[in-house]
Amino acid sequence: MNDEQPLARWKAARSMDRIAVPGELQLTKTHVVFEPKSKRAHGVRFSVSLKFVAGVGRAPGTGKLLSGGKRDRLCITLGDGSEWLFVVADLQNVIDTVRPKLTN
Repeated sequence: MNDEQPLARWKAARSMDRIAVPGELQLTKTHVVFEPKSKRAHGVRFSVSLKFVAGVGRAPGTGKLLSGGKRDRLCITLGDGSEWLFVVADLQNVIDTVRPKLTN
């Protein structure tokens, strides 16, 4: 298996300001990747090496309907302190799957 084959996949939306862009969140052996569903969503692809991820956890929802409402979001915190937010259906499962990969 090559390093870029997904180990896990989840339907997700990337929270961006006031909207949530639909797509798929993937965990590979070396990266966390978000692939937008639409090619028109230029600039919303996200890919980061696991070695640059400082933490994975929950962030509270904003309450805004178009950005996922009041649902908690997956928060991926990078070593530089930046936070990337994603709306996923089974948040705890995603956290429990990604977090152990950060220690490898």
